[in-house]
Amino acid sequence: MNNSGHRSADSVDDALRADHECLDALLLKLEAAVSAESAGAAEDLNRFSRVLSHHMAWEDDRLFPAVMGVVGAKERRSIESLEIDHERLRDTIQSLESTLAATDYGTARTLVRWLGTLLKGHNYDEEHGVYVEADRLLGAADRRRLIEQFVAGRPKEPP
Repeated sequence: MNNSGHRSADSVDDALRADHECLDALLLKLEAAVSAESAGAAEDLNRFSRVLSHHMAWEDDRLFPAVMGVVGAKERRSIESLEIDHERLRDTIQSLESTLAATDYGTARTLVRWLGTLLKGHNYDEEHGVYVEADRLLGAADRRRLIEQFVAGRPKEPP
């Protein structure tokens, strides 16, 4: 969020931090469902996975390439590390899907905790790295276009 405490319509940092907050809330719901061994845990995982998949795919396909073109070697290595994190997150989601399908809630609890650990570090790295660089180095029109593409592709949540 910018210094005034308000979200800016052309801030990648503001838009993606807001999505991180949404993902955090969905993860808390998933964690509660898994802890309660709820039959709804698979649907909570599906909802979380759809939102996270959109977020990561947009970053991989749109944001990271846009920023890679305007940063130095150190920042490019940081983005490459974020891409590796995305693969680890995808693998963890896939393992969690299989575990829930087998109703192995003990392993599912471990995987949800691991997912939270991965996301905490990953989100911090994005919010203090590539998002700030995007806001600093990309023009306002480019940032608005990227944010509009992100919002347009966001999965629709059921009522």
